Amino acid sequence: MKHHRTEWALVLVLGASHSAQHFYSRVIPPLIPLLTVALQLPLWQLGLLMSAYALGSGFGQTPMGILSDKYDRRYLLPPGLALTASGYIIFALAPILGRALPSFTLAGHEFSGSFVSMGCAMLISGLGDSTIHPTGYPLISANVSRANKGKALGIWSSAAKLGDAAAPALVGTLIIVATWDQILLVLGILGLVYAAILFTVLSHDEFDTLPFRHASKVKDEMVPEPGFDMWKADRRTFIYPMLVVLLFFATRMIATKGVNTFVPVFITEVYGYSLNYRGLNLGPESFANFYFSALLFVAAIVQLVAGSLVDRYDHRKVLIGFLLITTVALAMLSYLTLSPLPLLFTLLAVGGGLWGLNPARDALISDIAPPEWEGRTFGYLWTVAQIIGSLS
Repeated sequence: MKHHRTEWALVLVLGASHSAQHFYSRVIPPLIPLLTVALQLPLWQLGLLMSAYALGSGFGQTPMGILSDKYDRRYLLPPGLALTASGYIIFALAPILGRALPSFTLAGHEFSGSFVSMGCAMLISGLGDSTIHPTGYPLISANVSRANKGKALGIWSSAAKLGDAAAPALVGTLIIVATWDQILLVLGILGLVYAAILFTVLSHDEFDTLPFRHASKVKDEMVPEPGFDMWKADRRTFIYPMLVVLLFFATRMIATKGVNTFVPVFITEVYGYSLNYRGLNLGPESFANFYFSALLFVAAIVQLVAGSLVDRYDHRKVLIGFLLITTVALAMLSYLTLSPLPLLFTLLAVGGGLWGLNPARDALISDIAPPEWEGRTFGYLWTVAQIIGSLS
């Protein structure tokens, strides 16, 4: 196992990569008002572009998981991030590239060559996005000691929420000084630079980027022969537990989708609270967004704490504990009328509980999955999660 300092260096690198992946997945929504005006596209067509991203990300995770279990992951993760960044560069250049493509009509609706270019760009970005989970989790398992794995997963999960929060904040600021295509072009180029740096870092000898059953490890007798066979193994050790985890993934994905989509509207429509204090005026919409931002911020912080709990206690008990907190908090939101301060604390409990369970969930999956199947296990689960998320 790696030296303590090397462990945390890799954790920070992977956390930054996870944050970047979530950042890029949130870039387009803040630009939708600008894209609607600049491109004269209806909202439903812009929605199709986001669906193309989700399609690439969702269906790409399973094959990426299989590749992650067979090949050096430094040839998968950095190129994946580069592919995501390249998609945004293509999107920025779509008005020019689209001139070479013919327009077509489908079901009475016209789709321009520029729109086709943008759709291809989002599909490419989504495929790049699909590399992070199938490669990131096995890299943590291969390079972090069991005593620190929970904390590492906490940093990994927390970084994702920071990426979610950074995208609208940064894009909202850049809108003031740049056009939408300039923003995407700059972000795409920065993504390519980061991918090159990431590849260089992962190429250092102290990091183990090879899969568990790589040919070099088998040859050197670092791992035993033969490999894991899912169908011949005891189903109680893999298939049945993973079916339970899959059910959990499905129900939890519906809950997180609902919270992300409806909490700001819920606060505005049901409570309509506003704030006027020493010249600071927050209308109902701003008040709701402030509360929702606080929820996401606490979700990021709690995951760091939860990682330490995972290292000390049974993963299942930690997971159930956070589920109970989430259940109670959601029940309070549903059945009680709360004043501003109790409402804030209840929302913070929802964020802390719903996302705080991530390190325990990921550690549990990592324990269940055989080392040579860890990449594809996470790939299968996140493919299903993406599909459920798009339908919920």
